[in-house]
Amino acid sequence: MADVSSPPPARGGRGGSEGDGRFRDADRGQLLLVAGVVMAVSLVTLVVLLNASIYSENLATRGVEAADGEALEVRAAAVEGTGTVVDAANRDATNETTHAEVSTAVSDGIAALDEDLLRTYAGRGGTLRLETDASAIRDGSRIADDLPGTVNETTVAGGVTRTRGFVLDVDASTLAETNASTAREEAFRVALNVSGGGSDEVYVYRNESATDAVTVAVGDDGGTPSVLCEVDLSGDDRVAVDLTGERLGGESCPGLWPTGLVDSGDAYDIRVENGDAADGEVTATVLPASGDVTSDFDATAAAYDAAIDLRYRTAELRFETTVRVAPGEPDA
Repeated sequence: MADVSSPPPARGGRGGSEGDGRFRDADRGQLLLVAGVVMAVSLVTLVVLLNASIYSENLATRGVEAADGEALEVRAAAVEGTGTVVDAANRDATNETTHAEVSTAVSDGIAALDEDLLRTYAGRGGTLRLETDASAIRDGSRIADDLPGTVNETTVAGGVTRTRGFVLDVDASTLAETNASTAREEAFRVALNVSGGGSDEVYVYRNESATDAVTVAVGDDGGTPSVLCEVDLSGDDRVAVDLTGERLGGESCPGLWPTGLVDSGDAYDIRVENGDAADGEVTATVLPASGDVTSDFDATAAAYDAAIDLRYRTAELRFETTVRVAPGEPDA
């Protein structure tokens, strides 16, 4: 007789355990698949964000560069215009003109320049303000006269600390024909004598081996000079020697002005020597160490430099600066 108290064997027994394992494997596969999708989406999102960041940075950089360019353009226009105003006021001065009158002329000219620039840049949606005052304009002296021609030694300016726009316009046919070894005795020269001792000399002459070429040589403390530059006249009778601009006949001539005199603060004298070895004209604007300049030439009141306050604004740009303007001053 069968024992009915024993439970029947489970259906599926071993087969049920295998089914549960398959379900667990399927779950792990789905998890791996989901994880892979999440990682892929994350990487795509990261790449998109990175590209967007780089693009935004590039746009911002281009915007800054454009703003910088506009600011530099405005500054250059203000500096050039102010330099023109200063030099025009100096040229218009006579022996009776006072420094106060020159300063007023410069201030009025800068006010007119302010209006002109404002109209120019208003078309770009910008507002501009250019200002100065008498305290920002330093008194100087402008020298414009003929070279002595027959006088051996002459003082162009005594006791000055800065010089700009120093140009010799010489008649090349009157220059001595010589060379560097004999230039000290024969050639026309400009001597820059520092009050504390030492001197620098600039010699101008025609090369004796090529008389249609004007040569400039430089030396110091009376020593034998070294040839610095030479220019072919090409039929021209006159040649400009721009000492502070370091140019000879319109060509660049680096080293023509002593670097030690650019902004040393020491007073020095400017003299022309062997003056009978050249005819022509001299012009210069100088800043005396104190008082009025000492000169054997015709010297008039002048503005040596002017400081201007510049403000320029647009929707994207705010630019403010103070600039000292001294046209024709040698670079530091």
